[in-house]
Amino acid sequence: MSDFISYLFAIFVVTPLQAELTDRLQGMPSAELIQAGRACISAEGPRLLQMAQENWGWAAANALGVSAGLVDPVTLLSTQNGHCGLVRNALMNEAGEDA
Repeated sequence: MSDFISYLFAIFVVTPLQAELTDRLQGMPSAELIQAGRACISAEGPRLLQMAQENWGWAAANALGVSAGLVDPVTLLSTQNGHCGLVRNALMNEAGEDA
């Protein structure tokens, strides 16, 4: 059952997260930031899948939230990972400027 949950979570959260990071970072002028985004998703994808296997409720809530547009998938990125912290800060600052 946990493999099935991981599969669904990958489809509804990890893949859209990767696509959104790629799209949102394309407009950034920094090659360093784009590299950080790639490193971040490489590290975070397996961590998020592990979390989904361990906590099905968390996985379901976030999968539904991301699918419905209620949860920004960027908020699922770890603040402990330096690459992800750089990406989160850049994207959150960008979102704040757009508001």
